[in-house]
Amino acid sequence: MKKKKIYEGKTKKLYECEDEAELVQEFKDDAVASSKAKSHSVKGKGALNCQISAQVFRFLDSYHIPNHFIRELSDKEMLVKKLAMIPVVVMVRNVAAGSLVKRYGIAEGRELECPIIEYYLKDDERDDPMINEDHIISFGHATSEEIKEMHRMASKINAVLRAFFRRRDLKLVDIRLEFGRLHGKILLADELSLNTCRIQDLQHMDHGILDGDNKHIQDLLYEIRDRIFLS
Repeated sequence: MKKKKIYEGKTKKLYECEDEAELVQEFKDDAVASSKAKSHSVKGKGALNCQISAQVFRFLDSYHIPNHFIRELSDKEMLVKKLAMIPVVVMVRNVAAGSLVKRYGIAEGRELECPIIEYYLKDDERDDPMINEDHIISFGHATSEEIKEMHRMASKINAVLRAFFRRRDLKLVDIRLEFGRLHGKILLADELSLNTCRIQDLQHMDHGILDGDNKHIQDLLYEIRDRIFLS
């Protein structure tokens, strides 16, 4: 089914396929802490993140959240709808971690009074600089109505997934979302896995905040995958 490779990022590859309206999204085993860091391989990470992402997309379908997922093709591949991507990362933060702590000096691990939604320009060369709604509109990346829709969807996705993870003894620290257009509508795209979510395992609090690069993640990936598949 795969044809020409049209994109390769830090954690995924995208391929054209026979149907021009669809793409094959292949997950990589690579783990990269930042755009400038040297990558390393985590055995089985691609397959597990593909499984996790597919399961979470299916869960969001039940809440009528439109997204690009169609079906799984193999252990590392999924079929997705081809979207006109919006080059903006929508970050939703529930707990103080990472750059939020560095920028504002608040305590690591502090529960935020309400989720914070931030926007970043998707640009690896510039390390995804933070932007606001005026930048997005002025640069021509999205309209004010599209920004409102992305904000609304990000809030809903965050609320739904916080409850989803909490039932599995996992706390959603923050989540990185990307969106695209299809026939004039905004759809959730990219992936929903430990490449794009940071979580805290409430059964293993000593491991700290987990993402795709955490030193404990290889040992915990299978356990977390199994918990995510709980009904």
